[in-house]
Amino acid sequence: MDNLEQWLARAPTGDAPLDRLEADVWDRVRALQAERTAARLRLIAVVFALGVGVANGGLGTSLARPPGSEMSVFSSAALSPLARLEVH
Repeated sequence: MDNLEQWLARAPTGDAPLDRLEADVWDRVRALQAERTAARLRLIAVVFALGVGVANGGLGTSLARPPGSEMSVFSSAALSPLARLEVH
């Protein structure tokens, strides 16, 4: 108890009124809760956007293959062993 009395004796007695102390503390608690809620909502939005981007960009392009062209018959001619024999 002596330590508490010594601390109170040394504590500054500034001009800050204590009648609004509880209201100020609860206002700060509400502000921190609102910041935490906003941070959670931002995280959810980022995860959702990332999921949509991966689904549309990554998986969608790998699953959607373009139809074969009629000219695809001629595209494999460069892979023919006879093409290597030609002299340019």
